[in-house]
Amino acid sequence: MDNLNILDYDYYFNITGSLLKEDTAKVLLFFDEILSRGFDGAHFIAGLSEHFRNLLVGKDQSTLKLLEVSEGIKTKYLQQSQQASVSFLLSAMNIANQCDISYKLSKNQRLQVELALLKMCHLPSVFNLATTPLTVTSATDGD
Repeated sequence: MDNLNILDYDYYFNITGSLLKEDTAKVLLFFDEILSRGFDGAHFIAGLSEHFRNLLVGKDQSTLKLLEVSEGIKTKYLQQSQQASVSFLLSAMNIANQCDISYKLSKNQRLQVELALLKMCHLPSVFNLATTPLTVTSATDGD
């Protein structure tokens, strides 16, 4: 892994798990660990985008065969894909893609990735809020 400068699948599964739990501290610490091991932020964000794509593919048993990974990794994709909504995955891919585009032009590339991760981290709350029915309270409720 270190010689090839390729991140292990487990990093992406762990980060995605933390994103889904909205654990911003853990997500930022994972990214810091990745950088401290000498990996490039642009490669990381591209790999994360690919991970989200694979999770989308893994949501349907019929498309699972499109993943060019071992059976053990396919099983992990299938499991994690059940935890993530299509809305989350599409939005996270869009955020990652925007980060990838702006990364090369940024003076603070680390901040670009961290900002993208923080946005992704709050997607579950955004979607929960969007699907929660509004309740109207009247002035007489407290009487």
